[in-house]
Amino acid sequence: MQTSPSPGARRVSAALTGGALLVGTLAAAPAVAAPSAVAAPTTTTTAAAACGADDGLPDSKISIQLYTHVNELGSGTPSPETIDRVLGEVADAGFPNIEPFSQPYSMPVDDYQAILDRHDLEVSSSHGSTDWDTWPETVDYAVALGQDYIGTGGMAGSYGTYEEALATAEYVNRLGQYAHENGANKIVLHNHQSEFTTRYPHPETGAMVSVWQVIEENTDPRYVTFQLDVGWAADAGIDVPAWIEEYGDRIELLHIKDAVNVNAEGDPRQVALGNGDIDLPAIIAAAEPYVEYYTYEWDYAPSFESSAESYQYLRCYLSEDGGDQCQEEDEESLALGRPVTTSSIDDPARTGEMAVDGNAGTRWGSQWSEPEWIAVDLGASYDLSRVVIDWETAFASGYEIQTSPDGETWTTVHTVINGDGFFDDIDLSGTGQHVRLYATERATQWGFSLYELEIYGTPTGTPPTPEPEARGAGYWSSEYRQVRNPDYTTDELLCFLITTRAQSDVFDEVVDLTTLDEAVRVLWAPHHDEWVDVVDRQLLGVWLNVAAGSVSLEDPIVGGTTVGDLLSAIEAARLDAGTTRADLKEYKNALEAVNARH
Repeated sequence: MQTSPSPGARRVSAALTGGALLVGTLAAAPAVAAPSAVAAPTTTTTAAAACGADDGLPDSKISIQLYTHVNELGSGTPSPETIDRVLGEVADAGFPNIEPFSQPYSMPVDDYQAILDRHDLEVSSSHGSTDWDTWPETVDYAVALGQDYIGTGGMAGSYGTYEEALATAEYVNRLGQYAHENGANKIVLHNHQSEFTTRYPHPETGAMVSVWQVIEENTDPRYVTFQLDVGWAADAGIDVPAWIEEYGDRIELLHIKDAVNVNAEGDPRQVALGNGDIDLPAIIAAAEPYVEYYTYEWDYAPSFESSAESYQYLRCYLSEDGGDQCQEEDEESLALGRPVTTSSIDDPARTGEMAVDGNAGTRWGSQWSEPEWIAVDLGASYDLSRVVIDWETAFASGYEIQTSPDGETWTTVHTVINGDGFFDDIDLSGTGQHVRLYATERATQWGFSLYELEIYGTPTGTPPTPEPEARGAGYWSSEYRQVRNPDYTTDELLCFLITTRAQSDVFDEVVDLTTLDEAVRVLWAPHHDEWVDVVDRQLLGVWLNVAAGSVSLEDPIVGGTTVGDLLSAIEAARLDAGTTRADLKEYKNALEAVNARH
């Protein structure tokens, strides 16, 4: 079962037509190949090792918080056998450093070191008790393991009021100073959302300040540093790159998370790195001058494979395979917003409608019994092709997918007998207006619970012919102009334009991209009843030549302006409802002159 983000974040590679595109009309213009879909990176250390030194983070800076695999480790002090097995899996996933969430203090440090050595692992930092009475033992254990940082999963104290936050800062300074003077480097404080959402008026300025800011301002940077958890910070509404740029000299570690439904109604949902809504490349770029360790964490991760995928991301996110792909949005689930019936609910806050609302933070939960079911009325009959189930912890190990023409008589079209939760992405064949997930076997002591039920298919019979969309090159090139940079290639521009057109229902032609005329046929549906279609074709021709390098935005044109000036002006006019035909004709002539020179 492949892990994937929630409906709002899931993407598929666009299917692009083959052939080559000759930009412009002159033989001297460069030929560029149509972009192809990029294969997803494999989750193996061998693939990661193939990444170049500049393709991502170096191994020396990558770590994993072991709470990621708390399901396997359990709470308290695990047995030596469990520690050995889990650390072996973590090492096999690629991680060279670990961050324990509770150091095994009842295990002799030499025994723990032997396990680390067996798997070639080092301890970058740790979370654990900050009780003053046991702090010397904590520091000694960390120093014996060669740790630079001794951390905690929070702020090491209360902060319900401004005065309590000041007291916590004073206490943390004592802890950090002791650690520093006894062989360690610093104590590390870690945030959740409340350290940003809890705010008080500053007693001197009156300005509202957060817990994080109060403790940062009142701790000694020689002894105290911060591990910014980017997932919880983003969910608290923080602009994480900007925060790092402002406070970077106090942030020496990051908890790297990715999630969907961030800073939105409902809870965020953690996913493997690179599959969520958090802008990790921007965060890492901002952190580079300051951060020593980028520590991956996914609370209760579903598998070691998901950790391997996240390690691969950190090592290779700047590589060709780890970069942006020519992608389009998934088709919309037929179940989205449709009427739902269920056998039961376990709480009024977890109704069936919440499983088809497109919100990855809400869910349906059944009573703690079996069988239980959830059914969706699609409103019309469909030939079904796929069902996606985004399970909560209380998943079904056994269930059936059933269809019905009337919601009364059901036919089973797919059966699962060994489900393992998380995401189930099922290809199937069946026809019906109603689809039911009929859960027969619980995997936990609770009932059945799922965040989203997605259903895909096509209408039975002959679907109506959709109307063309009146969006031409002026619309899409304006979008491109806002994000253009000198490093963009023709392939990247084509990818952008083709995928935006591919989202249209009228994108049903297969055309070899060998001439400009064929390219524009693919890039948008013709609307020849609009005179501006001629302008759009000329505008697209210029943009393709700019991307290919045969036209520069700085090239001079008549009147003392440049090609870039012309494109900016025509895009503004093209999108202005008040533009006259005479205005567009003047721009058409200018664009035609530019294209004629190339």
